[in-house]
Amino acid sequence: MKKVCLALTILSLLVTGCSLEVKVDKQDNVLVYFAKGETWASTYTLIDAGDTLFDSLYIQHIGNRETELKPIEYVLEGNGIKSASQYPQKLQGVRSFQVSSEYNKQLIDLEDNEDKEYKLIIKQNGKTEELTLRLVGEEGNF
Repeated sequence: MKKVCLALTILSLLVTGCSLEVKVDKQDNVLVYFAKGETWASTYTLIDAGDTLFDSLYIQHIGNRETELKPIEYVLEGNGIKSASQYPQKLQGVRSFQVSSEYNKQLIDLEDNEDKEYKLIIKQNGKTEELTLRLVGEEGNF
């Protein structure tokens, strides 16, 4: 009976150890940047998928809900990347906008990206707001 309990305990530790290792690997392959201003909040996510990098920019209107929301224009810059709207973009759903891209991994080094910031400029209704997106990390940069 003692041998069975010992074997089950060792097996449980091995399974738990393996599943924790997988979670750490997945987190190392995703970087999330965040900023919140007076009218806008934004998240920029980079995902390492082997030879390819995917990114996603999410922009959320957090200002006055009664304001008429016209289309927005944006420019995102940082770490050698510049992404911009080519024409005004309509907000969708709950006053938000999302765009994503795919890059060859040779263009961006995620390991060199951890201390970088991204500047996001949002223009709407004749007003401009600039956000500095910073890496969300253990220090609680949320």
